[in-house]
Amino acid sequence: MPLSLSIPTPENFSFKECLWFLDRGFDDCLHKVKGGSVTKLLRIGSHGHSLLSISESGNALRVDLLKGEARESEIVNYITEWLHLKGDVAPLKAIARQDADLEQLVEKYWGLRLISIPDLFEVLCWSIIGQQINLTFAYKLKRSLVEAVGESETYEGEVYHVFPTPKQVLELSFDDLKAMQYSSQKARYLHIVAEAFLAGEISVEKLSLMESTPEMLKCLMSLKGVGEWTANYVAMKCLRRPDAITYGDAGLLNGYKYLKGMDRKPTRQELEAFFEQFPGWEAYIVFYIWRSLA
Repeated sequence: MPLSLSIPTPENFSFKECLWFLDRGFDDCLHKVKGGSVTKLLRIGSHGHSLLSISESGNALRVDLLKGEARESEIVNYITEWLHLKGDVAPLKAIARQDADLEQLVEKYWGLRLISIPDLFEVLCWSIIGQQINLTFAYKLKRSLVEAVGESETYEGEVYHVFPTPKQVLELSFDDLKAMQYSSQKARYLHIVAEAFLAGEISVEKLSLMESTPEMLKCLMSLKGVGEWTANYVAMKCLRRPDAITYGDAGLLNGYKYLKGMDRKPTRQELEAFFEQFPGWEAYIVFYIWRSLA
């Protein structure tokens, strides 16, 4: 029989806000949001692919395994991490009161969780793909890569994809990637990251042993193609470092500009002074500022 399970949701959680963020009008090829649910194909455990549909039912998430096999614990662990269900975000409201504009922003979107990208290889590749281009084009590049070498499953006429493995990315030559409109530089960086994973030079386990965020960022930036913005994005979206700040990010710059009613983009010094007020909540505040760009 198909597996169906329930995951209790914590206080201060809004599935509606999380769905909005997952369906911001971009062509994301790694999940589909429709009718109050999100459907996503996962590569978890040792069971191949698992196609999940996640919706809200009372004070819980209803999860239906539509295709494949997976242990209940694997599914629960993935969704709990992906949607940050174990995170205690209650203090954010009180902390945001230090800044009237931020307080209004947090109140408006309260319940949004910092949705992660649990796969370290995926988030590194995605951040490289998104460097210095708009999101619409970045999603187009991601789709071309995923459809070229990623694995997929079909269910009720719809195709669902998982992000390629390092080995699969290396199956694409520089010419293949350039034909997909990747720049020579981005093609080279993707290969460098894939090779580093296969060589065991970088992993979640290795990075998780690092006590401080600066140490982690330094390790990430030792990879060619990973600068300060990329390293902080990875630290924020995959490794859940609460003090990660994506300095230089266009979304952060524009979001802060609108938050403060500025007629210019903020300086680095202005952003640093702002975030110094909220130690341990910087990443969450960045995420809420991104949300405000709707």
